Amino acid sequence: MKCMRNLRIPLRVIFYQEEGRWYAHCLEFGLLGDGGTQHEALTSLGLAIEAQASFSLEHASPQSLFCPAEPRFFEMFAAGQDVAVL
Repeated sequence: MKCMRNLRIPLRVIFYQEEGRWYAHCLEFGLLGDGGTQHEALTSLGLAIEAQASFSLEHASPQSLFCPAEPRFFEMFAAGQDVAVL
């Protein structure tokens, strides 16, 4: 078994509200997290990314990891303002 180095992938996330609920949307993976606050939405998104990455690794299926969001979400990202870079 090969030893893997830590892999770093820059991810873009947009936050938006619909019907009083916050959503965190990862553009590269097309995954969503939701919650009553931005922090809850981001935490939920983190869990979704972790689950998707684990599945992809367990099944040697990197193609299942990247499924970009719809173009309208990239447009929202381009029109928004940067909040943080982590």
